[in-house]
Amino acid sequence: MNEYKKYNGTSYHSETKVLIVTMLEIARKHRIRLVLDYGDVLTGKSWNEVYDITGYIGRSTGTVKIPILLYNSRSKGGGAILDQCIIKISESKGKKVLYQHPTYNK
Repeated sequence: MNEYKKYNGTSYHSETKVLIVTMLEIARKHRIRLVLDYGDVLTGKSWNEVYDITGYIGRSTGTVKIPILLYNSRSKGGGAILDQCIIKISESKGKKVLYQHPTYNK
């Protein structure tokens, strides 16, 4: 059974860094479209994912509300975010980096 930490009603994986949780919640609240990069959180090595990494942050319904990635602002549902595996967060427009692992390596 996964353990979660709740922030503003959203349940995040217990190993997710507080800074990542904060960035995702700010993006959810202000409707900022993001590009996520998943990878090894110990080494900073990217998995080079190209699908399902861009969108708006939403949250699922149900008893445990986890963060999901919505394709556009009109989307009703999306896939779960591997929040504990995020090594870089950028804005979709302008590509401004909001978070990056200290040893990020693409």
